[in-house]
Amino acid sequence: RQGVIMRLEKHNADEMTPLERIYAYEHGLSYDRIPSVPFIGNVRCKVGGMTPEEYWDSAENMVKAELMSYQRFGFDRLGIGPNTRGISDALAAQVPDKKQGSLVLDDYSKLEYLEPVNARNDLVIQRFLQAAEMLQESAGEIVPVEISIGGPLTIASFLREIELLLRDCRRNGDKVQKLLRIIVDSQKSCIDAFAQYGVGIAMADPVANPALIGPKLYEKFVFPYTKELTDYALERTGKKVSLHMCGATYSIWKYIEQYQLNEISLDNIVDLDRAARELGKKVPIAGNVDPVQSMLNGTKEEIFADVQKCIELGSSAEKGFHLTTGCDIPDGTSPEKVDWFMEAARLYGKKR
Repeated sequence: RQGVIMRLEKHNADEMTPLERIYAYEHGLSYDRIPSVPFIGNVRCKVGGMTPEEYWDSAENMVKAELMSYQRFGFDRLGIGPNTRGISDALAAQVPDKKQGSLVLDDYSKLEYLEPVNARNDLVIQRFLQAAEMLQESAGEIVPVEISIGGPLTIASFLREIELLLRDCRRNGDKVQKLLRIIVDSQKSCIDAFAQYGVGIAMADPVANPALIGPKLYEKFVFPYTKELTDYALERTGKKVSLHMCGATYSIWKYIEQYQLNEISLDNIVDLDRAARELGKKVPIAGNVDPVQSMLNGTKEEIFADVQKCIELGSSAEKGFHLTTGCDIPDGTSPEKVDWFMEAARLYGKKR
């Protein structure tokens, strides 16, 4: 393991560290502003002075980009992979004679090659473990660190073409269940391996969007596995999961309410007022500044207005509210837009 690059300190624009702020917010104490986490995507690579490929290929680069992003923006959570990409790459590497760019599971006979990833030994996962150790050592006393493990159905879509996978949910459900079992056990192995560093767990499962699969298939192919993973993560890490779901999720809120969540992050197309009134009675909600219209294309005034609106709507949630973007900010977004997001969070997110 290479040495820690730097140790973080409280951001100079804030009165509290993220850990102090989140504790105060959750316990009804005085806080300086609402917890805020713009999903900055590859903007972190720009801030770190590297390409996305350089970011992914080096644990030290991952940590450098995360720390430099916090130093610039001062948001309230740091995160690294392995994400959907890392876990699917680790599984795909088990299939022999796979041609570059071809489907890993062009037929289900190749399932015989797949077994759950052992995260402690897998070469793909190793650099993320190294990054987690370094990042927690550098930042863990100042800002929470989370490790993203993707979502089961979305990982499956990286191994089996999404149109075929969704068809299989109706026609070859037993094969999909077998694949999902391997994926979930791989994710649980990741939780086990990363738990030693004191980090939390994040998940995102965009293919589980009910607009794609509908609530009935969600109940069968998503809910039991996500419930298992959020329960397991809490048991192994002592921390609840941060979950992001794309799309209009109203029809699956009854399932989301049953997960062990630090927050459910909502797409910008979701009515945040309704979410605060209904879903916010059961779980903390987060959202949902528009990542395209506001963050990519918007002016400073438009970003400020969107942040103000989200804070006003979301803050009535009984279980709590975090300010986030509605999804990852697109490539090409100027880092200055994230500066404006955080400036607006500091202005409008003060405790009333």
